[in-house]
Amino acid sequence: MSTHVFTAQDASGRRCRIQLIRNDEAAQASHAATDTRPIYVLEDGSHVRRIDNDTFQVIGTGAYVTRVTD
Repeated sequence: MSTHVFTAQDASGRRCRIQLIRNDEAAQASHAATDTRPIYVLEDGSHVRRIDNDTFQVIGTGAYVTRVTD
């Protein structure tokens, strides 16, 4: 499993960290077709979905956050 963390910001200027989780090892070990899509999670555990390269939507609230440089 590989993990990547980056910073995002909401419309009010609050920053948060988004973790990208990939389960590459499980996909390679399994011969059956598995879901290998990356999972995006906020630091508080909330799931987000990727809209485009820099925009994400928090699943639980519908709020948008935009990726920013650290």
